[in-house]
Amino acid sequence: MKILVTGCNGFVGRHAQAALRAAGHEVIGCDVACPPDSACLPLDVRDLPAVCRLLTNVCPDAILHLGGLAFVPLGWTEPQRVFAVNTIGTLNILDAVRQTAPATRVLVVTSAEVYGSHPAPVPLTEDAPYLPDNIYGVAKAAADQSALLYAVHHKLAVMVARPSNHIGAGQSKDFVSTAFAAQLAAIAAGAPPVMRVGNLDQQRDFTDVRDVARAYALLLAQGRPGLAYNIASGLMRPVRDILTGLCEISGLHPRVETDPALFRPNRDRPAYDTSRIRQHVGWQPQIPLRQTLADIYADIQAQRASS
Repeated sequence: MKILVTGCNGFVGRHAQAALRAAGHEVIGCDVACPPDSACLPLDVRDLPAVCRLLTNVCPDAILHLGGLAFVPLGWTEPQRVFAVNTIGTLNILDAVRQTAPATRVLVVTSAEVYGSHPAPVPLTEDAPYLPDNIYGVAKAAADQSALLYAVHHKLAVMVARPSNHIGAGQSKDFVSTAFAAQLAAIAAGAPPVMRVGNLDQQRDFTDVRDVARAYALLLAQGRPGLAYNIASGLMRPVRDILTGLCEISGLHPRVETDPALFRPNRDRPAYDTSRIRQHVGWQPQIPLRQTLADIYADIQAQRASS
């Protein structure tokens, strides 16, 4: 298939393009900012006419919609921007497909944040209600429900992916695993042996971004329109496990200090049921957490060596 990837230059976009090409697809990337001399096509998803023009010119068989803002705290600091990009931007993709390419398969990527801190005693299926507890999650829930409604009302081949926290090489230092790795790499290079951390007791499901990207490739090829799919490792871990694993990999054991600026109150996430994606497309995670953390640390060290 010819697949258009929005947000192609982002952390997940780069891994998703690699997974799609490995599966034999032709991949065309677009993003709001494209490096000079790259094959990336410029696109601001907030501009509906521009989205329509791009779809008319590219004529993709499928769209992987990753374009958006991925940092949860932005919902509190820039709520209008988060809604404009994550919600209205998604609506623009959906409406452009409706207007110009209604046969196109579309995978809209939202987030497990749509469930919030759901008080469920068992892993959540995709039928669990939306209970977001932050503005980012509210914006994603609106995009999620819009995608499912477009599938039904306009009879479009739209699916939704709800990934848990995904981590890996190339992620921004705004995110916990990369932030920890960067501090450890600095200590290894001679910085004071002190780690500044937030709440290490919060429970999260951490999935390798390469496993998530592979799930997207499978869903674009085999997923069923009108359905949402949880993507998760199935293992809930405290953030402390990320720090412990990276310390073991680096061979460093610095003093750990809690930084009030980084501390968030406990809002543990529920476990997520992945039976649907396993049954429909045969996906399951393959990369163990220790390998993910080793790759993150190696990537940070390589960045330091080249800077």
